Amino acid sequence: MLANMKALAYSWLESFSGRRHALVGAALTRIMLGAIGLYYYLRDYLHRSFLWGPEGVWPWQNITGPDNDALSLYSLSKSETWFQLVFHAGAVIALLFMLGWKTRAMTVLHYIFLWSLQQRNPLLLDGGDNATAIALFFFVFIDSGSRFSLDARSRRRKQVKPDAGSMRYRIGSLLHHAGVLAVILQVCTIYLVSGMYKVQGERWQNGTALYYILRVGEFGWPGVNHFVYEHATLVVAMTYATVFFQIAFAFLLLKRSLRPFAVTCGVLLHLGIAVFMSGLLTFSATMIALELLIMGDEHYHRLVDQAQKLFGKRGNLEPAAHAG
Repeated sequence: MLANMKALAYSWLESFSGRRHALVGAALTRIMLGAIGLYYYLRDYLHRSFLWGPEGVWPWQNITGPDNDALSLYSLSKSETWFQLVFHAGAVIALLFMLGWKTRAMTVLHYIFLWSLQQRNPLLLDGGDNATAIALFFFVFIDSGSRFSLDARSRRRKQVKPDAGSMRYRIGSLLHHAGVLAVILQVCTIYLVSGMYKVQGERWQNGTALYYILRVGEFGWPGVNHFVYEHATLVVAMTYATVFFQIAFAFLLLKRSLRPFAVTCGVLLHLGIAVFMSGLLTFSATMIALELLIMGDEHYHRLVDQAQKLFGKRGNLEPAAHAG
């Protein structure tokens, strides 16, 4: 019995240290997180000084006072020149992170610069910022540049191949899988906590919560939401489906074959939030980005195989080499 357990442990160790999994999902998540970060910078670019500048709408003392312990690059100087330098540097870093150039270093820098921007004016946050900040910390350990990146393209040209037997590669692989698992647990926690809070609410219990949510003027889409909340049966069904899905999400992931179904439902849920609650666009995009990491490479390969029937030639999801 003990020998079998040791053999299983060594098999798992070899599997997760000798080969890196979820590389396609990691790359797709990186691209989306980079695009979301770039969106933060470009969305209100013309009003950047008013929203984030040293003389902006959020008073300077709010981020430099003794009661504020959140670090931000913007708090280092009240100079307008410094603000413009940090702001534009952050936008360039977000773009390079999205493109996968010097991916590991850009991940660290993107985390620092985006966190600094978010702390400069917390009034502009919508919840997706917390998920992004946590995920970017874990992405420091994830090999997200092995697919769809400038780094991967450069390694293909140079014909650089990883030394899968080296200790450096094996340690990097274990850190990669630990980071992937941490992000997945983050998504599961968000869904489970949200679902458990919902089941305690009277309006979620009687199936009317979605009706009131769609009537919130701050987030709603005038002229569109009424197509949903005017249909009582649809509102009740969607209200209960949301709660059941959020509570069941983590358990669906336990069976590998159900992961594409769980991810698809999650993507559809947040697409609905993005459409009918337009004020939560970046939150929805962030959750979709994180969910793309959940599916394994084999799931994406099957999707490509199925798409081959529609588009003919199969795309190449294999990298030239992994990051070190």
